[in-house]
Amino acid sequence: MRWMLYRWVWRLRSPLHIGHTPAGTLNRARLYIPARNLWAALTAEIARQHAGSSFPDYKDIGQELQEHVRFTYLFPAEWVGDRWYAWLPRYEEEKGLYWHREDGPKTSDRRFRWRLLHTRPGTAMAAGTGAAEEGTLREVEYIATHWKAPKASRPAPSSVAFVGYVFLKSTLSQVLEQALRDIRELFIGGETRYGFGHLVLQPESEQEPWALARDCFDYSVNLTKETPVVVSPSHLLAHGILPNHEPGILPNHKGKGDREALFHWDWQTPQTTNQIYWLPGTQISGHVEFLVRRDGIWEGRPVR
Repeated sequence: MRWMLYRWVWRLRSPLHIGHTPAGTLNRARLYIPARNLWAALTAEIARQHAGSSFPDYKDIGQELQEHVRFTYLFPAEWVGDRWYAWLPRYEEEKGLYWHREDGPKTSDRRFRWRLLHTRPGTAMAAGTGAAEEGTLREVEYIATHWKAPKASRPAPSSVAFVGYVFLKSTLSQVLEQALRDIRELFIGGETRYGFGHLVLQPESEQEPWALARDCFDYSVNLTKETPVVVSPSHLLAHGILPNHEPGILPNHKGKGDREALFHWDWQTPQTTNQIYWLPGTQISGHVEFLVRRDGIWEGRPVR
């Protein structure tokens, strides 16, 4: 077996802002943590811990993680009974985006956002005047540390956590694997200078910080390939790419959902892309398997 699969849970200890497309003066937030953000935070933490008196080796450690480790997106989770259950996005025909909890309940995207999101006003200060800089007034949308409960029930506020999976390749060095397993807290996303984005690992035990898993969010996986494969999922749980249609052959697969273009920075260089990705929650029809790429994108290919 080339890969081992683990489920992990990160509890949110401070507000979290993962940036999305702004809407006017509102800096919108995503409702999940992309794999790339998680990889960047883990790279920074490991590099700083092993730097000593030298400058952290972000580049080499980041590349080694990308080569030997794969991450899924992290999705909001709620404590029910004796377990954290993740809320997963699913596009429904003629209804739009809904969120389904792993143990059964579902809610609309609008209602889900109401339960999870808050906003905080802010502005830049003009030098020398102490007044607000013109044109900088804004609101920052963020995920709160506790769920809002329906008004009818009003139970004690429940903490927010994030659930996801990590794939470890058999070629990963023991030193890097141990460094990864030793991490118990992270700061991730935007506004971290103001205390945002503090995540704390919820370990299975002191000896086993992660839980060994067979499936990825109840989807079957193939761990024997060069890259982990998610087999025939009904919905995407990452940004994804569907296979290209072969000339002269009618496609037996299609996606139903929303799409967006992504832009990111890599080693202080902006990486532009003309690739349009299907959003998490996209409904997939047909027999398609998805490679979990090093950047966390799910790349589809038809099952022959």
